Amino acid sequence: MMFKNSLKLFIANFSVFWKLLLYKIVAVVICALFLIPTFSAWSHCLGTVNFSTILTNFATNTVFLNTSSLLNNLFLLVQAFLDALIVMFNVFPFAFFYSIFVVLILLPFLFGLSSIPTGEGLYSYMASLSKSSFMATFVSKLGVSSVYSIFRTLITLPFIVIFGAGFYGLLYLTTFNGLIQIFLPIIIILYFVFMISMLVTTFCGWMPATVVFDISPSKSFKKGIKAVSRRYFRVFSSVFVIIFFATMFSMMFTSFSLIALVPLASVSIIMLEMVMFFESQGMRYYVDLDSIISPKKLEQCDKFNKVKNII
Repeated sequence: MMFKNSLKLFIANFSVFWKLLLYKIVAVVICALFLIPTFSAWSHCLGTVNFSTILTNFATNTVFLNTSSLLNNLFLLVQAFLDALIVMFNVFPFAFFYSIFVVLILLPFLFGLSSIPTGEGLYSYMASLSKSSFMATFVSKLGVSSVYSIFRTLITLPFIVIFGAGFYGLLYLTTFNGLIQIFLPIIIILYFVFMISMLVTTFCGWMPATVVFDISPSKSFKKGIKAVSRRYFRVFSSVFVIIFFATMFSMMFTSFSLIALVPLASVSIIMLEMVMFFESQGMRYYVDLDSIISPKKLEQCDKFNKVKNII
């Protein structure tokens, strides 16, 4: 039901997708501009490992051709990039750390700045069917958004390291022959989807709590965790479905489809976050012009579950 309601909300507010798509493109362009001073260094390092050829082979491959070939190309791409990083670290150390900062700190920070304004717009619609300007809200909530995005970026960094190490370990198995080649594609896809879904689900109540209660991100963190913990597996399954289909579509339509799929998945998850939090607080909300949902408060659900267990 929660997934169905978030889907209705997404359809009724599809314009949010275009706003986020434009914003994320601008954020990527800004970071690309910051990386211009390092382009010559990157060109040298990537050229030494023949990265452009490997990237072309991977980007033009599809899952329908050969899944094993796709994963082999992906492993070669990752291995070549890691080799380029080693060269970059040894030859251009300043450019190396500067690039790491832009890609792993600045870019996620800029992406995170859009969460609060988007949530504010959805909150207005869900509560009273009113619309709000994305840019006006973005400016007025810039302070809160900055704090939220900084915390979210720093918390996510260790996960990125752990996830990357595990992902590379699985990709390394593509070098082995035998039965592992049959099941490895499924294992890698499930690992990728599971890890991303777990991270998103754990913190999916954080932004809505900040918006709904109009409090600082430091205060809303606990409220968000509490809201999602009582229905963690329901939220996780919905997020899993979104990430899974986004991953499969990106494999079917080549990696260039990520330009649209990443914002599309982001908007879908934000819709799910808002619906989850409204339902966790027992707040009535609109999903479209003709539908209003009146969920029970979690306290009522908790009491019912306790009585049910006693009986």
